[in-house]
Amino acid sequence: MALHRWGEFGEAAVRMMGQVKPGESLLIVADTWTDMEIAEACLIAGINAEANAQLLVIPKTSLIDTREYNPSTAGAIQGADVVVALCGGMFPRNPATRKACEQGTRVASTRTRGIEDFLIEGILDVDYDLMIQVCERICALFEKTEVCCVTSPLGTDISFRLKGRPAPVGDGMATEPGELDFFPGVDASIAPIEETVNGTIVIDASVVPDGLVRTPITCHLDKGVITTIEGEANAAAWRANLESTGDSRIFHLAHFTLGLNPPCQAVRQYDARRARHGRCYFRLWPPGPGLQGDGRSCQGPH
Repeated sequence: MALHRWGEFGEAAVRMMGQVKPGESLLIVADTWTDMEIAEACLIAGINAEANAQLLVIPKTSLIDTREYNPSTAGAIQGADVVVALCGGMFPRNPATRKACEQGTRVASTRTRGIEDFLIEGILDVDYDLMIQVCERICALFEKTEVCCVTSPLGTDISFRLKGRPAPVGDGMATEPGELDFFPGVDASIAPIEETVNGTIVIDASVVPDGLVRTPITCHLDKGVITTIEGEANAAAWRANLESTGDSRIFHLAHFTLGLNPPCQAVRQYDARRARHGRCYFRLWPPGPGLQGDGRSCQGPH
């Protein structure tokens, strides 16, 4: 990737995704796996935007690490008007991030490692406005749909009711106080009515936290809950990972997403792969930002 394009990416991350305004307190959060050229490009873009920009580097954490950040890290996050996060792990669901959003902080989050090409192509080399327009139409259809059925040649055959649930446009932009979104977008998401979710999902792309699957994993669901997970070694490993959380809610389906970004390819990072054009993404509990579930606690693994 040509280094000069990270400058373009930084400008897009700060000005388009973060919607940073002059005088705002901007915190760029990277971790020890983040390419510092990307982080520094975002910092420079923040300075160019006349924001009070700072760069914070935290230790890398896993997707199942729910520990709270130390007070200095938490204080920096909660003291920012805007956070552009370039780190992995559970940053969006960390208590410090949640509290910051409750106080009005806007958060635009991505994971950079392993998806460097997509960061460029999925923002700079696509008609982003057109993707958003298409997504708006799909979300409007979702909100009017009585019953949605999803099938695939591999055996996916699942149905659920949608009408009455909100379908926010996942444009990747943090535009409103307290908003948290993931970029690059774009995707259309909705939380189905839980007790109406019945059928089979055959996973042939990837799962969290294991990554890409080598052989399909088959999940059977009854009233929104996974009852069985079948398949070869990946299925056993994934089932063991879910069970290791000790939280039965992890087996509840939370939301359904349709990706609309053409350049996105099969990668390990789940927030990136869900945006791939034409890909269906099913997320387990809890539902993502802006999605209405059935009222169960949003704390816990996902």
